[in-house]
This record gives sequence, structure tokens and C-alpha cells, in this order.
Amino acid sequence: MSPTAPPGSTASGPCDPLKIVFFGLGAVGSNLLICLAELAERDDVPVRFVVYTIDPAGARDALFHAERLFDRIRFIGLPDFAPIFAGAAAHDTELAGAALLVNAALPEFNCPIIELGIRLGAHTVDLAAEMYNERTDRTLTFAQYDHDAALRECGVAALINQGISPGVTDFLIGRCIHEILAAGRYELEIESVDLYLLEDIEADSVVFSWSPLTALDELAARPRTLIDGRMQVMEPFGMARYYAFPNEPRPTRQYPLYQEELLSLHRAFPEIPTIGVYTGGSEVELVKALFQLNLLSKQTLPDQPELTVEAMVRAILPGMQRPRRIEELLRNGVIRRTHFCAAAEIRVSETVRNDRQTVVETLGLSYHRYQGLLGSPYAGATYISYPTGVGAAIMAWHTLQYARTTPGEIVGVITGEDLARLLPRASADAIRRDLVAWDIDLFQSLRDATEL
Repeated sequence: MSPTAPPGSTASGPCDPLKIVFFGLGAVGSNLLICLAELAERDDVPVRFVVYTIDPAGARDALFHAERLFDRIRFIGLPDFAPIFAGAAAHDTELAGAALLVNAALPEFNCPIIELGIRLGAHTVDLAAEMYNERTDRTLTFAQYDHDAALRECGVAALINQGISPGVTDFLIGRCIHEILAAGRYELEIESVDLYLLEDIEADSVVFSWSPLTALDELAARPRTLIDGRMQVMEPFGMARYYAFPNEPRPTRQYPLYQEELLSLHRAFPEIPTIGVYTGGSEVELVKALFQLNLLSKQTLPDQPELTVEAMVRAILPGMQRPRRIEELLRNGVIRRTHFCAAAEIRVSETVRNDRQTVVETLGLSYHRYQGLLGSPYAGATYISYPTGVGAAIMAWHTLQYARTTPGEIVGVITGEDLARLLPRASADAIRRDLVAWDIDLFQSLRDATEL
């Protein structure tokens, strides 16, 4: 790369195709790649993809309705990513001039990919953090931040925890809070932020829209909530409340959840004393039933002391269906209805006419047009993988375009809240328009707290 070239460009000229490198290409990654290709076509930006995968056939199959993109994709099969992270010369050609490295595999690859991005002078993006471990519990900080200084020195960014939730949720909430605080009224106080998530599917058979093992880890972990400035640990599936989501006929039971938004919002806005994340829907209720039946117990079986009840359940749970099978279930009416929704309530108080007034600003997103994927390049996606991949693509695309035209503005570890602060209004508005263009509805309202 030329010493004077901005990160992500090549010495051979600005008209060369933009190179985006994927690590893994499954349910989410395939949707992310398709959306990036569509955005590039719309904006008349030539783009090339390199896909490193341990399952080339599976990666190609995930794009079975987007085969027209194959002339822009180089699939590289290998048993593991370690040689790439170690800097093996055999991969120099494929990685040279990369503008963006995408972790579409596992959170455990976040840091190695960031380190690779630093060596290459390339931006990176990941979808979720490794947060269910002792280190994160102790520090309340994501491991990606260990590389913040090196990223800044290199002049590139690691876009972390992108996708729909976390990711777009952080961006929307962050943008709203930054606008509230920009008024500069010293008596104004943001009392709390509560994020409610809905993952609901009506089907004639059990269909996991997400990895069931990931769901077990996330939902069975002891949830945490920030209350009056202190992180409180609760029992799983306790402290339930109900929330009325748009496009739902009745309120949905919600349970506290330990998810990236909690730590990310707390880091971005430490002055907000109370922050909570809650989740509910049919998939959550299924995991709750397993938990209440003691099927997630760490106890060993009487006749097999080396095997726990939880391990046995994990071994027999059905995995995610292949995209072709998901499309078949949707086309045949086995999957009848789905809805993913995220709604944040921001509670704001200030003194008005000598009285303390409290208002609640509600904002969020809703994806409920799942049937519309039939006949599109995304057919075979789940109602979770589609908005996750599309959300990540839209956020990454607009950020990358801004970073390439204004070098040095987007550097270090960057979350959705950071993008809400750093991106110009034109880019932020473009993100919102593109989300709606890709069938993700946005909503926002304001009401007096006394009406609750």
C-alpha cells in the first residue's frame, strides 16, 4: 500500500475494485455480503469479495439465490484461519489492498481479525462480542478495546458489535441521546434507557432462527441490569414485565437479558443511572421451558458422571436449518408468521414552569415482512439473520464510504453509539433511509410519562 494512500485504498489507483474480505459465510454473512453488493451497485462502486471459509460448498449454498455475484467472489477453503492470522505469505495476494475485513464467523475471531486489520491498514467489522466470560464480568469492557490505541495509531477502525441488535439499536439510541444532550440544558436529566426485544415465530414445527447453543448461553446466563449506577445480577427469567410492541396484538412478556447494549450504552453514557435490556417471544419461552424443567442443569447423570444434563440437551437439540430448507418451510406455510422488533424507551426529566416534567421518547425498528424474502436473493434467510446481515451491511457501508473520503475521522474501536456521534447528519439520515428501503421499519414517538 502506498504510504500516502488512505486506509483501504491501493497504490494502483482509486478506480480499482473495493476489496472486502469475509471470514466465514453462514446465515448472517451471506445476507451481509448480498446487501453490500447491492449497495455498491446502487452507488456505482466496483467491489470484489474474498471469502475464507472452512466449508466452501456451504458458503456457496448460502448464496444459492445470489449466484450472479459469484464472478465477484473468490472462495478460499482452508481448515482453519490460524495461518492467515499468523501472516502466512500464501495469503498476501488475496489480502493486499483490502478495505474491510468482516468477521462473519465467531466472536472468538474478533481480536485476531482486528490485529490483521492493523497489519494491513484495513478497517474491520464484527457482529457480537465474547462477553460471557470472567474477563468481561470483571472489567465490563469488550476485549476489542485492547486494540484501540494500535488502531488509532494505524488510522483505521474496528466497527464492533454491528448488526441489528446490537448495532442498529445502539446507533438509533445513541443518535437520540446525543440530540437530547446537544440542547445543553443543565437541568435536563436522562433517568433511564430500557431496550425491549421481540423474537417471535409462529410455525408448525420447531424452527430455530438463531443458533440454539448461542441462545442457551445468552438466555440462561445470569442477566444483569444497571440500576441507580450499580450493576445488579439477577436470576434467569425473573423480574418479568410486559411490553406492547408495534404490529403485535397483545403485550409480550419480557425478561432481563445480559446483552452487548447494556455494556455499550453504559460506556458511552456513564451519566445515565439505569439501563436495562429485556427480551421475549416464542424462542425465549422455549429456552425458559428448558430452564424451568432443569434441562440446563450442570448436574451429572446418575449412570454417566462424565455427562451433564445440559450437555445432553445441547447434543440432541436440532441445529439451524440450511437456507434451502428454511425457504422450503416458508414457501410451504410451515413458518406462518415472524416478527423481530427492538424498542427503546428513553426517560427524560427536566424542570418546566417550576415543575419537574418527565417524558418518554420511544424509538426502534421492526422487521415483519418475512414473506417478502421469497423470490429475492435473500430467500432462505431467517427472520433474524436477514435484519442482522442487512443492518451490519448498511452501517458498515456508509461508515466505510465516509472514512475513505475523510481519513482520520473514523479510527479506533467504534460502536453504534460512536457512529451516532461521529457520522455527519447526511450519512446518519442515509443509514435510516436504507434500513427502510431494505424493509426494516423505524418508529419514534414522544409522550408524557404520566400517561404510562
